[in-house]
Amino acid sequence: MSRSASETAATPTSESAPSTDWLAADRAELAAGRILDVAERLFVEHGVAAVTMRGLADAVGCSRATLYRYFPGKAEVLAAYVDRSATELGTVIAAATRHEPRSPQRLIAAVTTAVAGVRSNPALSAWFVSDTAGQSARLALLSPAIEKITVELVRDLSPSADPADLRARARWLVRVIVSMLTSPGASEAEEREMLERFVVPVVLGGP
Repeated sequence: MSRSASETAATPTSESAPSTDWLAADRAELAAGRILDVAERLFVEHGVAAVTMRGLADAVGCSRATLYRYFPGKAEVLAAYVDRSATELGTVIAAATRHEPRSPQRLIAAVTTAVAGVRSNPALSAWFVSDTAGQSARLALLSPAIEKITVELVRDLSPSADPADLRARARWLVRVIVSMLTSPGASEAEEREMLERFVVPVVLGGP
């Protein structure tokens, strides 16, 4: 017996249904990346705070049980997204500062490039609105990728610094960047002056 027109319309065809072949068990890395891609779109459309695991699973086109195979909860999705974005932004920062002399100018260029990169990206800037700024700051301080980027930057500029002190300076630098994103200065010139007067002496001061 042939199906009715309404039944045919309600059943996804191979052309209209989104393919989830990438969720196969042997494609874990690809699946995690695609899930983060979908999460990024939801961050832009709804804001970070509004994204739920149920909503993410629906947008991905899988069950929540399948989603939980890759990320145990929203916190893990957010942490993975922060690390991925930081790694990508770190590449941009490295390219922008490659030809800067080992001096305060390299530090300023690195910070301003990071801030501009976040502000110009709708998915990243969504993290620094009032209802998610605190969580974003905590994730930034816990992110292995962000720690690696900032520690390497400070070490390159202050190679003789004590390792513990170096890490403390790097963490403070992350706090400065988060502060600039959550509470921007009146102008880029004002922010640059703040970096020159207060941030450079602390991050590069001492041995």
